[in-house]
Amino acid sequence: MTDLTLRAVKAKHGDSLLLFAGGATVLIDGGPSGVYRRFLRDQLRALPANGGEPPVIDLMMVSHIDADHIDGILDLTDELIEARNEERDPIVDIRRAWHNSFADTIADLTGSSPASRRGEAASLASALEEIRFDGFDPHDSKLVLASVGQGRQLRLDLKALNIDVNQRFDGRMALQGNASTPWTCGDLSLDLIGPAQEQIDDLRKKWARELKKILEKEADAEPAARSMDTSVSNLASLVVIAKANGKTALLTGDARGVMILKWLEETGRLAPGGSVHFDIVKLPHHGSDRNVTPEFFERVKADHYLMCGDGKHGNPEPHTFRMLFEARPELNYTVHMTYGPEELKSHREFRKENLGPVLDEVLQGGGRRDILRFPGPGETFIDISI
Repeated sequence: MTDLTLRAVKAKHGDSLLLFAGGATVLIDGGPSGVYRRFLRDQLRALPANGGEPPVIDLMMVSHIDADHIDGILDLTDELIEARNEERDPIVDIRRAWHNSFADTIADLTGSSPASRRGEAASLASALEEIRFDGFDPHDSKLVLASVGQGRQLRLDLKALNIDVNQRFDGRMALQGNASTPWTCGDLSLDLIGPAQEQIDDLRKKWARELKKILEKEADAEPAARSMDTSVSNLASLVVIAKANGKTALLTGDARGVMILKWLEETGRLAPGGSVHFDIVKLPHHGSDRNVTPEFFERVKADHYLMCGDGKHGNPEPHTFRMLFEARPELNYTVHMTYGPEELKSHREFRKENLGPVLDEVLQGGGRRDILRFPGPGETFIDISI
């Protein structure tokens, strides 16, 4: 009997996940542009109807506001608004959403229309590339809220659709500690462990110090709007632990491994110096080796690891596989991928960096290739059922 299924849609270089457990359905992210129409929409249409009514999404969670996570969700809300305006049945009925829009919670966007608010948000976001947090490597900790405009638009769409946002957190940001108990639906529970208030407070202080300079630097919002898809906002990522009938999954968005370890310790899941086991771990940031360390793999163990990425930006990176294999040489686990090794090697950015031979070397010998699992020809998703 399956207690929990995590479905990973082939979302190119992004994330698009469906979580099924005990009658509950959760949609997590929608991938970059094109993924909704090509892959995700069919998955939603195939969900079972609700007594003659549209299928129910009990919770829609946007892990953070990067384009490779939020674009497909905006395509979905566009379709839902169109169906409402044309008095048609929606493709799905979304009951509630978790989504942190920094344009709402940090910036004061005062434009008189949605278009001007989006433009101002993009202008502010572009200059945030200069903001870093003390104590982190500058390359890893650059806070680029490049998709602030998209986050703002999603909040407007959800309001237009009368979908409750962060109700579980009393309308506040979805943060560690802002809900006293996990969210439950049927047999499924979701416990948010990150981000924490500490990181958001740091961001607000930085914002206050930098806002004037940002506005002076970015008077014209249009160039910022055109380029805002290219950056990441890892600190914003929602990190949750899903549990159903004793089975567990750690869903990490694009969070940094060092912060995931910190949040696991703060919430009592991980003893200092100890390790913790999950049935499933979705690796952060599409298998980037900048978001995990050997310590992460030594301390956060799983029977099933999921890497989402098609080779763009070199993700999932060969060194991530190497760290995992060296930390857990027994190979008593499965690595699930949304794109197989040959597809990764065919991506032009993977070829440009000459990563194919590196990946082949890492996967050589010892049964390493045998533990890889990925969609077959014509398949558009992969299920991890436990």
